[in-house]
Amino acid sequence: MTGPQLMPIMVSFQFFLLALGLLLARLVGIAPINDCHWDISSICMGLVAGVSLAALAIRVSALPWLRDLERLLDQQVAPIFQGLPWQSLIAIAALAGASEEVLFRGFLQPWLAEGCGLGTALAIMVASLLFGAVHALSVAYFVFAFVLGAVFGWIVVLTDNLAVAIVMHAAYDAVVLLLLSRHPQDVAD
Repeated sequence: MTGPQLMPIMVSFQFFLLALGLLLARLVGIAPINDCHWDISSICMGLVAGVSLAALAIRVSALPWLRDLERLLDQQVAPIFQGLPWQSLIAIAALAGASEEVLFRGFLQPWLAEGCGLGTALAIMVASLLFGAVHALSVAYFVFAFVLGAVFGWIVVLTDNLAVAIVMHAAYDAVVLLLLSRHPQDVAD
């Protein structure tokens, strides 16, 4: 299947994750939307952090020991997004940022920390491990996603604002998807 054929599936899946995160949060008495503060400084912070994280990821992907990850991206991930208009790439990045952050950092992380009594650091680690697992196309991809998940998790804790992590995740994904769709050999995610 090509990117344009997969777009409705990708969008539907992201909406499913968003609904799942909101439903699970409601069932345990968590309101992730209440932890979103959409002000200009939070949006700017998320944009700068997401673009910076993407730039760092691009640099890290050039390391020799990540060649297998680079090959995986070139051969399996990039073809999905090539040929999609930039508006579609931005839309899927925004949806992924919102849905994955609501699920992993808006529901799972606080539930593990407070509802299960794991504490902040362990909750971030467990939520990040699960985040890595659902992105695990390879061991390297799993580790990479785990680290990203931990960064997003700590951003939520340090800013006390899920919106910063949503914008950061969306900006990161947007940069990576835009570059991957054009020049897959230059990007890691």
